[in-house]
Amino acid sequence: MLAMARDVLSALCQSKHLAGILIVSRTPEADALARAFATERFAESPTADLPAALTQASRHLTEHFDATGVMIVPADIPLLDAAEIDSILRHHEQVTVIPDADNVGTNALVLSPPDAIEFVFDGRSFRPHVDAAVAAGITPLIAKPAGFTLDIDTEADLRCLLDRGPHTQAGSFLIRSGIAERLRGTQHSPILGSGDADTGRSP
Repeated sequence: MLAMARDVLSALCQSKHLAGILIVSRTPEADALARAFATERFAESPTADLPAALTQASRHLTEHFDATGVMIVPADIPLLDAAEIDSILRHHEQVTVIPDADNVGTNALVLSPPDAIEFVFDGRSFRPHVDAAVAAGITPLIAKPAGFTLDIDTEADLRCLLDRGPHTQAGSFLIRSGIAERLRGTQHSPILGSGDADTGRSP
């Protein structure tokens, strides 16, 4: 998780169009990430689910940093690319929704203003986010850049990461730890588990 988060933060830090980065997490390990990337950690209230945590963080950015927009990015998309981030932001107007590979979950969301629509992020949030924008009288932009499509949930996702991004920090960790070798050994085994970026509570 930390290796993936470092990949994501590295790409965000290289963006030319982001004014700043806020890590949203109650996880103590996120403090080290915040220090390493010269940013801040926002700890949501103990009872907050993911949508509530993002709402609290967005209000924090609006009240304390005069943020006019937010880009929500989960920590499990290690192929994120700074050029793709900037392309999205250049074309963004009010609501931009970036779905997962299956058009089920949301792998990133850009809102201007930060409360343009309510956050969903329940594992199947792509269509609800689009519908919320339409209900608010906004035509959402739907983008699907390659680096945003792979979120890590299953063994198959890890294999895809090794194929597409072996030199990412997450890919390097899989190789160093021996996980990559074990994945090759289970290449033809049944894959258990499913989900998408919406279900995690990583930074």
